[in-house]
Amino acid sequence: MKADGSRPIRVLIVDDEEDVRLLLRVQLLQAGFEVVGEAADGREAIECCERTPVDAVVLDLLMPGMSGFEAIAPLRELNHDVAIIAYSAVAGDYVRKEMARLAVPLLLKSGDPAPLVRKINESVKLR
Repeated sequence: MKADGSRPIRVLIVDDEEDVRLLLRVQLLQAGFEVVGEAADGREAIECCERTPVDAVVLDLLMPGMSGFEAIAPLRELNHDVAIIAYSAVAGDYVRKEMARLAVPLLLKSGDPAPLVRKINESVKLR
């Protein structure tokens, strides 16, 4: 619980790379978020969201098994208010257009957590 009595934003991290999940967990915890789960693909993300309430999902797009692209609709069906942020190393024309069509903000992976922290805060406040 924060000093003002509000609770931290609950975040699920979805990426097939364990080291990326670890880095994101550390960065998001330092930024004051509550990391409520991690998943290695879209199917695990859906299962986690069925068990645990989340405010935001940081979602890699290209993963073996169920991709982030495939997971967006089921995640929204489970929780219409969930903020989904695509966090990918790939941002070609198709990816940009598809994320725009789905109204999912897209950020490129980087070592700087500031843009992701800002986007999570913005996206959750808009819901």
